[in-house]
Amino acid sequence: MKSVNEKKKMSIGQLVLCLILGALTIAVFIPVLLVFIISFTAEESITNIGISFLPQSWSLAGYQYMGSFLDQIARGYFVTIFETVIGTLWTILLCSLFGYVLSRKNFRLNGFLSIFLLITMLFNGGTMANYLVKAGMYGLHNSLLVLILPGVSAYVCIVMRTFIQSNVPDSLVESAKIDGAGEFYTFFKIVLPLTVPACAALGFMQAVGHWNQWYTSYLYIDDAKLSSLQLILMRIQKDMNYLQQNVAMLAPDELERLANMPKLPTRMAILMITLGPILVIYPFFQKYFIKGITVGAVKG
Repeated sequence: MKSVNEKKKMSIGQLVLCLILGALTIAVFIPVLLVFIISFTAEESITNIGISFLPQSWSLAGYQYMGSFLDQIARGYFVTIFETVIGTLWTILLCSLFGYVLSRKNFRLNGFLSIFLLITMLFNGGTMANYLVKAGMYGLHNSLLVLILPGVSAYVCIVMRTFIQSNVPDSLVESAKIDGAGEFYTFFKIVLPLTVPACAALGFMQAVGHWNQWYTSYLYIDDAKLSSLQLILMRIQKDMNYLQQNVAMLAPDELERLANMPKLPTRMAILMITLGPILVIYPFFQKYFIKGITVGAVKG
């Protein structure tokens, strides 16, 4: 009888948890849905009844206005996709190698490298120092490499070290070495395949960070052809704000452009252009992302 009551309590707890998570999901989804609807809403509808889930009229004016920047947006997508894919793979490769080294208990420099890694998490040279090193010393100004290098993240290294220590038995590594396998062969053929859940979860986090970054591109990239998508969209937004704030100084053609520009729908269209790929890709990485939440957990 006691076990039956315990099962009932567990089911009630699970029900409450599902209701809470469902409410949070709806609270997060509603703003995204509203942004999507506004991006297809006519400017006249917003002027008449304001923002609504059921606008009076629909329009593609916001996306049509963004279509005038199609070449820039296409180049920005290419640069951002290149940065996201190559930068994420580079980061995961370096950090998984670093994590594997730190997970080896018999490695003599283990303590020194762990302290060195911790220092990078606590102290930063600052923007000016980073700029002087990357642009001046290494000559990465106006280079796509500045968006990718360096790719070492202390957090990712520590999580990879913890995951390898918890999920890759030492006996497996030792047996590979007994069979004559070297360190690189052991890592790429034995350890790395076992860390796929952690690599996928951390890789998705790094990919989102690369996709959303604009400051690095703003700081180091002057060539418009090498600008990231986020930087291009930010510049379009700034141009819109400039036109609205300096109406008296505009030429007749610019005044006509401002009059025909759907203000709020265009801003929401910019958000959807930014969010769209992430929303499409996320479901495929969801199971790995959930796995990654517990990657660094301490087992009892």
